[in-house]
Amino acid sequence: MNIRQYRLFLALIFGLMLGLAYPPVPTGITAAFAFVPFFLLFESIDKYGTGFRYSYLSFFIFNLITLYWAGGFAYCRDMYQMVAGILLLIAHPIFFSVPIMAWIFIRRQLGFKISVLMFPFLWVAFEYLHSLTEISFPWLILGNTQTYDLSIIQFASITGVYGVSFWLLLLNVLAFILFTKIYLKEWKPLTPFTLVTMFCILVIYFVPKYFGDRIIHNTQPVIGAIVQIAIIQPNIDPFEKWDERPEKSLDIIQQQTGKILYKGVDLILWPETAVPFYILHPANKLYLEKLKLQVNSINCNLLTGIPDIRYYKQTDDIPKTSKTSLAGEHYDTYNSSMLLQPKRDDIQKYAKIILVPFAERVPFSEALNILNAMQWNFGLGGWSHGKDTTVFQCMTQDGRKIKFSNMICYESVYPQLVSAFVRRGTQFLTVITNDSWWGNTSGAYQHKQIAVMRAIENRRWVVQCANGGISVFIDPYGNITQATNMYEQSTLFGSVQVIESQSFYTRYGDWLAEVALIISAFFLSAAISKKVYKKIRQKDSYEVH
Repeated sequence: MNIRQYRLFLALIFGLMLGLAYPPVPTGITAAFAFVPFFLLFESIDKYGTGFRYSYLSFFIFNLITLYWAGGFAYCRDMYQMVAGILLLIAHPIFFSVPIMAWIFIRRQLGFKISVLMFPFLWVAFEYLHSLTEISFPWLILGNTQTYDLSIIQFASITGVYGVSFWLLLLNVLAFILFTKIYLKEWKPLTPFTLVTMFCILVIYFVPKYFGDRIIHNTQPVIGAIVQIAIIQPNIDPFEKWDERPEKSLDIIQQQTGKILYKGVDLILWPETAVPFYILHPANKLYLEKLKLQVNSINCNLLTGIPDIRYYKQTDDIPKTSKTSLAGEHYDTYNSSMLLQPKRDDIQKYAKIILVPFAERVPFSEALNILNAMQWNFGLGGWSHGKDTTVFQCMTQDGRKIKFSNMICYESVYPQLVSAFVRRGTQFLTVITNDSWWGNTSGAYQHKQIAVMRAIENRRWVVQCANGGISVFIDPYGNITQATNMYEQSTLFGSVQVIESQSFYTRYGDWLAEVALIISAFFLSAAISKKVYKKIRQKDSYEVH
């Protein structure tokens, strides 16, 4: 095997091992040593061009395995969706290659050994930064690979998901050191250095698992009120509901809701854009009144996803990205949710804050509003950003006030957004989503498992309501107590506990990721300083001669 074949082999092995660590494949353990072939690959690479080519190839294989579903190829019903999915597979590996270029720079200045030891800090810093901009896409945070092993990830209530990523990378670094030392015969299998390294690997792996197991099995029940929730999963075709008579979807879900018994139910959840038209617009007042009538008759709170619209007055500060109607009015539309309460006219609303890049809003369209012409056909293009982390408040059947927050689909991927809701007093969390665009593929299963991580981080119940599945109840320790199947019309009943206390992670947020960012900046600064120092010394040597 020549050097090129060897490098291609290592890139393939790394991409496969890392890709197969993510849901729905329950083999997250491979993430604990997936980077070993990656380090072996880059042990002999210190040129930027070669490094970029092999890192891009490695992460392309990884992205192909984990994100193949994003283009909706199971249906092939929307060309824009398919093109966007292909572009995601082509472009997203570039983002992963950026920290590798920084890592090569550090390696060139400070040496390979130091670069490997600081790699966990650099990677976690990258994951954190990759969640902050309009082109963020933190779906593939490394820590998400461990959501099938709940005992291991209980410490996420302290560190967040980035702590799980750091823990995995630390295991990878130690495994790489152990492998190379034994392979190069610098250490024999039973020498002290070998045994100490093996012991460290075992301790780092099993200590979180041991304590996590104790937390799950020995935690005392939290004293808190119980809220009874009904999930309505209507399984309406996500493409047809935007093309057909829009009120048809409302009729279907209202009929399904009308078949359940409401005694004891405090809150009913409908999925994202369950009402696929502007029901709060005055022109649709009759449909709103019909829905309010049902809420009054069942005497139960209802949270549903809706599209919402806001018209601007001439005196308003009108955004450049706003749309213009045929009548010349400026307006914005939002992917929203609303809470209707029995025998009350006030409507609480929340507008989605974080939008899926390109699918829901073209990034940076405020600066380049010509980009707004790029929109998905099915009612999802050109949404505007919501501004506030709404905490919904309503009364239960026995007269208690409850507070909860609602994430809309993709927002549950963002740990910092979810913790912001909880810091504002949320007692439990809800997620409404569609998850039917891509067929029975990995996307919905990955989304469900990401919700598990959010529950553990914040020690809150999470209730996810999906149009075509998967709808779930998740307890504060990540246990899925109930779940639906994909593509079935279903009604799910469950109870959640009202919790007031806040986890360490909720209170202090992504502190570990921020520390990793500072340490990475220090190493980059040290590498830059050394490079500048070399240049100065080189210049001085020329002047002496």
